[in-house]
Amino acid sequence: MDRRCWLPVCVILLMALQDSSQERVEGFTRGKVILPCRYNAMPAKEVTIFWRYKDDRNVYNIVSGKSDLTDQDRQFRDRTRIFPEEWANGNFSLLLTDLKDSDSGSYSCFIPRVNILHQVELSVQEKPTPEVGPKSSSMSIKGQNLILFLFLLLSPDLHFL
Repeated sequence: MDRRCWLPVCVILLMALQDSSQERVEGFTRGKVILPCRYNAMPAKEVTIFWRYKDDRNVYNIVSGKSDLTDQDRQFRDRTRIFPEEWANGNFSLLLTDLKDSDSGSYSCFIPRVNILHQVELSVQEKPTPEVGPKSSSMSIKGQNLILFLFLLLSPDLHFL
């Protein structure tokens, strides 16, 4: 049998052995989100975690219990934060700030020691703005006119000729 035929079989077997989960997170441009990643059965000193964007772009690395940003993709520089004080609780979530439309997509938190892959689908949208139109301004003017009319009508010191 040709060796190339075994490659797809090996890939399928590796995928079947991997524990995987997926979540959806929504955020607004220029805002911030927390991309969740939790695994409780790991000592914080020995933890190695790889955060990736679209499977290959380096968002954040934790190697042997220490943050490692040497190969971080430029897109994420100065916009990520991790919470080392939470590692003992199994929380390896990532804070992503100053969101951009280009941040939308698939993120993965990979824990190689236990072969766990947690996927997060991020959707970044424009923040909705309240509609300000002629109706609200005309209502405001009408309200002011009504208050003035009531004041004049109910004022005891005013006398009409």
